[in-house]
Amino acid sequence: MLNVETKEPPELFFEDFSEGQELATVTKGPMLVGNQVRWAGACDNYDSEWHHDEYVAKAAGLPGIILSGPLMASYLLTAVTTDWLGRHARIVRFFDQNRGSTMPRDLAHLKARVKRTYEEGGKAYVEIDCSVVNQKGEVTTPGSALAILPKRAR
Repeated sequence: MLNVETKEPPELFFEDFSEGQELATVTKGPMLVGNQVRWAGACDNYDSEWHHDEYVAKAAGLPGIILSGPLMASYLLTAVTTDWLGRHARIVRFFDQNRGSTMPRDLAHLKARVKRTYEEGGKAYVEIDCSVVNQKGEVTTPGSALAILPKRAR
């Protein structure tokens, strides 16, 4: 049975962030083929069979099933919005790049660091660098996000 964890995103403000600040690592996994199959079902994306059929993956010369880049990006974006920047953040830019494979039984450590905080045009911005790092310490999905956050009432 699928166990869905829900939690309320934290209430954070611009003043809660400082440049260079490391944000709490979020670990997913071990990853399972079921993670990929549910993702494909939700997106109606079954075209790339090597993402869910080991025979097809090995016939294509792959070591086995590879979890999709968009699945890993969704984990990263979810961490940005629900773990790191909080409920009041308005994401204005998110970027990721799939540079490595995530295989079944891999761990996905979602990491982030505040790159920059600044105010411009009456808005307060927080920019973070984020990534998915596997259990070997390899960055498989680097990314970044920029968000507008409210300032604390004075």
